[in-house]
Amino acid sequence: MAKIATFYDHIKDIARQEGMRLMDALGTARELGVEALEISQNNLIGREDEVGQELASYDMGVSSIPSYFNFGRDRDVKRQALPTLEAAQYLGAKRLLVIPGFLDLSDSPEERESQIQAMVEGVAQLAELAAPYGVALAMEEYDDPKAPFCNTAGVERFLEACPELGCCFDSGNFLPAGEDVLQALGRLQGRVTHVHLKDRAFAPTFAQNGAAAQDGRLLYPAPVGQGDLPLGEVVRRLGQGGYQGAYTLEFYGSPRTLEFLQDSVAWLTGEPEAW
Repeated sequence: MAKIATFYDHIKDIARQEGMRLMDALGTARELGVEALEISQNNLIGREDEVGQELASYDMGVSSIPSYFNFGRDRDVKRQALPTLEAAQYLGAKRLLVIPGFLDLSDSPEERESQIQAMVEGVAQLAELAAPYGVALAMEEYDDPKAPFCNTAGVERFLEACPELGCCFDSGNFLPAGEDVLQALGRLQGRVTHVHLKDRAFAPTFAQNGAAAQDGRLLYPAPVGQGDLPLGEVVRRLGQGGYQGAYTLEFYGSPRTLEFLQDSVAWLTGEPEAW
């Protein structure tokens, strides 16, 4: 059975939406089969002991730490990265999801290119810093046009420049950039070390808060496997390619996060023939 993870933010959403204590929400997720959490810097730095105790209470691990940096404008990679690397080592986290910075689209093309190159070099430097901590890096196609890795070609530029960098394949982040998820998988599969399973619906079936894709279509949150993306084929191809890591279930913007989590786990752990 696939190892299942979800976001710490989703646990917080469940607690808020259901009127539960966070620890009860965490226990509910564990009962559903969630074994690890994706915990971002803002939920972790300064709370390492507290988060460690929360995880230990339910024998859960950290699937990845989404980590935001500003390598394009601040070249001091070590100063920016050390607190996160130390927190990762303390909690036994083996992976950072590295987000090396964002562009100001009003800057000149020359300035943007200079910043992108600084980000590329910063990620390579971070990989060297992370290795002694036992921490690997991954990068996803980030669904924001200000990210120079918001499309497959952008991610590939970083992967080509840093052999130690893995691809976090986020199934829901290609359509916003006008790309086909299966075509993207064909290009990136050889470097996939981590997976976010995120679905998108073309109609407000599960949530009303749609986000605009580059082609103008509104894309809505959906439970994994119940939206309009070919996620069954994505999971099949990943398995055929030898992927054995965790699947992090993602549905930011869900109005009913517990229900989304229940349905997503049921889909992922169900019979593949039903996909």
